[in-house]
Amino acid sequence: MTYAEMLALARKNLNPQERGEYCSFGFVSAVLEAANGKYYTGVNVDLACGLGYCAERNAAGSMLTDGETVVRRVVCVGQDGAPMPPCGCCREFLALLSPENENTEFLLEEEPLRTETLGRLRLFPWEK
Repeated sequence: MTYAEMLALARKNLNPQERGEYCSFGFVSAVLEAANGKYYTGVNVDLACGLGYCAERNAAGSMLTDGETVVRRVVCVGQDGAPMPPCGCCREFLALLSPENENTEFLLEEEPLRTETLGRLRLFPWEK
């Protein structure tokens, strides 16, 4: 799957919903390409109590259930459909799943196409 196809899938999965004042989801969508060649998708969940999670971690949960820990590429889009970088929590989460994930590429800009590795996004990792 190309980056353009991953973007299209992430945009297709956007489905912003407000479920009262304490719950919303689908405002951010992610597609992960794992080392096993499979693609995993997820959307964010925001809960007022703080128990929500990001789209990347949602997708990674499905990947982990499938027995995979290594991510090759990630595309994440916000409500406007534009690519966005991972938050600090997602950077750490993916980094701790496998040392190989330091090479994971994140799409940062669509045109011109610009990517960056997780290792570069985590220049000063806390555990070193």
